Amino acid sequence: MNTISNKETTKTLHRLHKESASEKLTIMKGALKGFFRELRPSDMKDAYIAITKEQGEYIYDLLIREKAKNIIEFGTSFGISTIYLGAAAKKNNGHVITTELLDSKAKIAFQNFKDADVSNYIDLRIGDATKTLQNAPDNIDFLLLDGWNDLYFPLIKLLEPKLKRGAYIYTDNINFPGSKPFIEYIKSHPEKYKTGRLSENKGGVELTKCI
Repeated sequence: MNTISNKETTKTLHRLHKESASEKLTIMKGALKGFFRELRPSDMKDAYIAITKEQGEYIYDLLIREKAKNIIEFGTSFGISTIYLGAAAKKNNGHVITTELLDSKAKIAFQNFKDADVSNYIDLRIGDATKTLQNAPDNIDFLLLDGWNDLYFPLIKLLEPKLKRGAYIYTDNINFPGSKPFIEYIKSHPEKYKTGRLSENKGGVELTKCI
């Protein structure tokens, strides 16, 4: 299995995973607001809601094995997943475009990228992903969907023409209600996508290959 060897990268990831593991109360406080009104991204402005270390290591290994260079991410948050993507882009001489709605999160994420020695390989865009990713380049090798899952479907429709044959789509929180239109679309087009459940943990993960 391919693993990250850069000491600054592994040190930063260790710190961020440790911080993320202790945020259950923060997530609960944000989620409680959803009982009184529709939940908003700003309700989770202080929460990582990040992928696990195991998920990050799996993604990094996959990117190295597939020699992925053109990498897109929806849902930067504080940058844990993006650091794994950036480390792979650094190894593959590639590039990452990632997008985050909240400016406050993006500022912290960018500092984390610098701490992890991967900032030169990451283009962090702030704002609505349906706008910030409109000019994403062609020949996308890998797409990570790990943001507000109501946007998964509009984003696949936006980026679909730019996904190269053999590209992978890694979708986190696939069991959440907002992800339903996305997964229904993917499964209704077997001529375009081969898809399967990678994990049922932490909201579920779907791994899809463009064919």
